[in-house]
Amino acid sequence: MQFTMAVQLNSKHFRHSLVAALLCVPMFLAGQSLPVTIPLNNKVVAAHIDRPGDLYIQFENGIIQKYDSNGKLLQEVKANPPLTIFEPRDGSRAFSYQRNEQWYNFALFGNNHKQTIPEEFAIEPWLVCSSGDRNIWILDGADLSIKKLNTTKQRIDVEISLSSQLQEDKADILTMREYQNLLFIHNRISGIEIRNTIGKHVRVIPGSEIRYFNFLGEELYYALNDKLIFFDLFDGETRELPLEEGVLFLLLSDERVYRVFDDRLVVDMKNP
Repeated sequence: MQFTMAVQLNSKHFRHSLVAALLCVPMFLAGQSLPVTIPLNNKVVAAHIDRPGDLYIQFENGIIQKYDSNGKLLQEVKANPPLTIFEPRDGSRAFSYQRNEQWYNFALFGNNHKQTIPEEFAIEPWLVCSSGDRNIWILDGADLSIKKLNTTKQRIDVEISLSSQLQEDKADILTMREYQNLLFIHNRISGIEIRNTIGKHVRVIPGSEIRYFNFLGEELYYALNDKLIFFDLFDGETRELPLEEGVLFLLLSDERVYRVFDDRLVVDMKNP
């Protein structure tokens, strides 16, 4: 595998108002910044935001492009073969996992420091994501178990089977990610299973054909049909936003709205 170089807001309600304003603000009011539109020339398979708010677009051919919050292309790398899971994390130390070659890394975006998954810890690693700054979660496709590997001590700290409603074809388990000490496992048929840091089942958010999920502060949000649905991880409150026709990914930060179409990226700016 080769890589080829080619202020969070405290008030949830204020942030809700900001998001609504970003989605609805007229484009040509005096003093408002115009949206930025960037053409895209390859098939998009995923999009991500790092903690500072930069955007990463992942393409089918293995290219990953990094844009700043003003829509400027900062960097482009190509993973060959394409990555199975990519997490930009804080923007300086990303996480990558490649299933066919069975390696992962924590590295500066674009760098390649492959670490293999020891065979004694998983018979058939299917998905791997980061846990904290050093450890990893492994979903073993052989028995549909999840394991937390302590990479420093080279031992399994947590091992537990998936919920029965998610024990279907492993090909239906699309991705997983840790966020705020919770593990989120996305099954295209059943929905999103949530587990805590020791692997205990918390709940399943049902939704056949959820397209993707992401996070904004204390909220999980996911695209289902023609809506973006927000679920508060602390109080269970939900809300919805309509999805514009043709949008593949709608991602939100505290300052930007990113709309990814099959042929373009549109960045909406924060009001001055």
